[in-house]
Amino acid sequence: MTSTTRPDTDMFTGLIPRRPHPTLRIDLSPPPNLIARQIVVAYRPRARHLSRRIARRICGEVAAFSDPRLHDVIEKALDEAVALFVDAMAGAPVRGATVAHIYRQLGSLEGRAGHNLDAMRAAHHIATQEFWREMTKIAGELELPMAAVSHLAEALMDYQRQLLEHATRGFAEPSPPIDPRLPLFAALVGDVRTGDLCALAGRAGWKVTDRVAVAVVPGGPVPAELSMPAPRLLMGASEGAMVVIGASGAVHESARAVVAATGRPVAVTWEVRLDETRHAVRWGLRAVDLVAEQVLHPSADGIVWCAHHQSELCLHADPTLRRFADEQLLAPLLEETPKRRLALAETMLVWLRARPSAPVVAEQLRVHEQTVRHRLKRIKELFGERLSDPAETVGLLTALESTTPRWRRDLTRR
Repeated sequence: MTSTTRPDTDMFTGLIPRRPHPTLRIDLSPPPNLIARQIVVAYRPRARHLSRRIARRICGEVAAFSDPRLHDVIEKALDEAVALFVDAMAGAPVRGATVAHIYRQLGSLEGRAGHNLDAMRAAHHIATQEFWREMTKIAGELELPMAAVSHLAEALMDYQRQLLEHATRGFAEPSPPIDPRLPLFAALVGDVRTGDLCALAGRAGWKVTDRVAVAVVPGGPVPAELSMPAPRLLMGASEGAMVVIGASGAVHESARAVVAATGRPVAVTWEVRLDETRHAVRWGLRAVDLVAEQVLHPSADGIVWCAHHQSELCLHADPTLRRFADEQLLAPLLEETPKRRLALAETMLVWLRARPSAPVVAEQLRVHEQTVRHRLKRIKELFGERLSDPAETVGLLTALESTTPRWRRDLTRR
């Protein structure tokens, strides 16, 4: 297959980002007042903390920027903007093309999202307010007259004007066409009525099938030829993983190709109705997580066939609730040291499955027979009559199967 190269796409919008225009720039001149420069130099170590605080306020107070996926984008923009201002005010030579481009992209994102410029203006107001508060605070710490920061005030207002101007230009740019498959993919992994799915599929030129399978590829680069749109498949990103949706045969073929090219395990679900695709995506994502946790293991072909692991997926469907329930059932073991707890759990797990003799348990665990006898004695001291109650032992066995791999993993990380 001939490799086809293409520009990297924006994981949030699915669009190819524009390259920085050579004429993009921001003009900043250091203040002639040397005391003002001292304020900036003294503040430099705190600049990153400031940008983080501004980002939290913007994401928390401006509705248009409340999407968690935008938080990293906003933090990056603020990191760059604050660093540029501090460098310029300290007298370092700066050009500002990168910051201008970032803010132009932010404006463009707002335009594509159908928002107006009020959100950008509100965000700039918050940034100016926080930055000025920090400048006056540090001037007070240095016991400098407020007149010394007047040059910074003028420079800051001009800087914010330029940033907003670049964002406005990005907002006004015509939006490039969006791949019609992206709304269909978003609908399938979300919750849309079947009638809407048919309409979206028609616009995307994708043949609607009654049932689909899903493959989930854990995060990391995938060869371009394997992530390119295919006639029978839909591809996109969800929770940092690549998701492939389509008829089972095509999905299986794609999964095997990814495993062969990357060596990474791929989770593949059984077929579901088209309007149940979002559930299959969730199962696939959970299966990938369980592989990372060493609870599930891929087959010899490198694929985690979810149909073979339905009981484990049910058992670990809600990790927090599962852990809470397990710890209630296994509370006596929590009083032991981590190493001792794991040894008792492993012994208890083997013993509860078939109640074999101590020599058989010792052989399976590859420890001395007397060691097993000591462990079983301690287990009976901890759990008492619960070990004779069939209903209790079923719960204990399920909890041990869920928890023992995690305890083993936690111990190896110490």
